[in-house]
Amino acid sequence: MKYISLISVIILQIVFGTDIVCAQNQKDQAFWNSFDQARLYIAKHNAGRSIDILEELYIKDTLDPNVNYLLGVSLIIVGKDAKRVARLLEVADSHFAELWDNPGVGPPEHLFYYMILAYCRMGDCEKAKQSLVRLEQVFEKDQEFLKEDEYYLIDGRKWANLCKEPTLQLLEVPDRLVKPDLRVKTQPHKYSTYSTLYGVQVAALLEPQMTRKFDGLKNVEVYVDMHGVYRYVIGNFVFRSQAQKMLDVVKSEGYVDAFIVNITDEDRYPLEVVALDQKSPKSQIRGDVEYRIQLAAFKESMPDESARFYLMVDSISEMNLEDLTLLTVGNFKSYGNALERRDELHRMGFQDAFIVAFSEGRKVSLEDARQYLIRKHD
Repeated sequence: MKYISLISVIILQIVFGTDIVCAQNQKDQAFWNSFDQARLYIAKHNAGRSIDILEELYIKDTLDPNVNYLLGVSLIIVGKDAKRVARLLEVADSHFAELWDNPGVGPPEHLFYYMILAYCRMGDCEKAKQSLVRLEQVFEKDQEFLKEDEYYLIDGRKWANLCKEPTLQLLEVPDRLVKPDLRVKTQPHKYSTYSTLYGVQVAALLEPQMTRKFDGLKNVEVYVDMHGVYRYVIGNFVFRSQAQKMLDVVKSEGYVDAFIVNITDEDRYPLEVVALDQKSPKSQIRGDVEYRIQLAAFKESMPDESARFYLMVDSISEMNLEDLTLLTVGNFKSYGNALERRDELHRMGFQDAFIVAFSEGRKVSLEDARQYLIRKHD
């Protein structure tokens, strides 16, 4: 932490007296205590709470590089104001030597990764590319860094590549920046003709999603390129006029950034995704949705900490999901009831407990469950 130097204290005592020095020390200590609280929220994957604290600290010191850095990271995690994020990170970059290692964010060199994200969301692909070059230079100089944080480099390259896409429907930064453990099965994209084929691209994403994500659309095919960018396309038309008609219909459903593509482009559509976690990417949610609170997930060997949960929490259930065993609590029909139980567990000290959704024994994302229930209610 930063403290007033001994020389500064002596000077302030001589000029202003002891009372002012003590007040200044108290202010500094309170400032950095709040900063540490913000760092803790980020490490606990609660960027929203960190923003509230960091905004107050930013008002007190708009030029502090570490406040600028963490505020920029928190804002981009929740998907807010890419232009402001870029400005905050540029201030941090101008005082790079003063940046600290932060839990949940990592070493200062991760700044370049977050700058890539901010510039991509702004559509400033040239600056995104420049930030990628700087990130690559870090990995070239330090092989240990490459070994521990390679995902940042891989993901940064994906973002920079995706920045060129006319359709820029980007996912939010994942809570835990680790390579997703998704089993993606692909096959070579086979063409029905040697001539150009047209489709309508509705999205390009960094992480694969079920096609049910696209409300109001069906018959969406998923393709992935060698950089790991997933593209979602409707149609396989011989005539461009047919694709144009489909484009008009897709835009009328609210997908105003959709555009016509040549799906025989082997650079962008070389592989077709046929399964995500052993399910078709076109599979839909059916039946009832239930919410549970997940306490832990492990493979064959149960960690000691997880075993002790049985002595601390009532009504733990085990669920088998692929090669994982999940420890969950509760079985709620409404998200609100699940949220109350999760908050209760947080107060008991289980800060990593979080809500998961299931339908017919299959785990589904909370957003997919929410959208499904809205449509079902309508």
